[in-house]
Amino acid sequence: MAYKIELHCHTSPVSGCSNLRGAELVRLYSEAGYSALHITDHFTSGFFRDQDFTDYFYGYHAAVREGEKRGLKVYLGAEFRFDGSNNDYLLFGVTKDFLFGAKDMFGSSHKEFHEYCNKNGVLLYQAHPFRDGMTRTDPAYLDGIEGYNMHPHHHSRNELSLQFAEENGLPIISGSDAHEKHMVGRGGIVSETLPEDSMGLRDLVLSGKFELYHEGECV
Repeated sequence: MAYKIELHCHTSPVSGCSNLRGAELVRLYSEAGYSALHITDHFTSGFFRDQDFTDYFYGYHAAVREGEKRGLKVYLGAEFRFDGSNNDYLLFGVTKDFLFGAKDMFGSSHKEFHEYCNKNGVLLYQAHPFRDGMTRTDPAYLDGIEGYNMHPHHHSRNELSLQFAEENGLPIISGSDAHEKHMVGRGGIVSETLPEDSMGLRDLVLSGKFELYHEGECV
């Protein structure tokens, strides 16, 4: 059996740019034929200036509750951003303890944060590295690249992301980057196995044993 898994999506109000509450996000993806979601709300220093640490998990917990009703797996992830940078990084295999430590690393170097990820078994993938305002991170401090970012309102230049990944020997993933109803189900991966939890998803991503899904096709 093939399982479709979303690797990049956002919930409101944790991600201020999203208009989809956690439960609605799960409902839409369930109706779109997905088996699992990786919730990657924006993880920035700006969020924690006004919010408690526990507030970050509001959308994730709402999605988990709805997922249990609908038989859809929900995995905890994050989209991390350093202070003073427009770059975004998708994190796979995170725990709440890991994120509690990560909230003190917005001013760290790429090398320091990548070492923190490695120490905790977390994968660090640069999201949409060729969008306007983005810079490419030294591949030595990355575990992979979001080769297909299917956000319809940004020019992510996926062809350049794929080229960069190939030239630097970096694995690639695909994600919808869903913030609105019409953005749901445009990307992700298709796997013959369905991970039980966030660590299992990390292991699947690390294995590369999946097909990339984008715009209704697998590659």
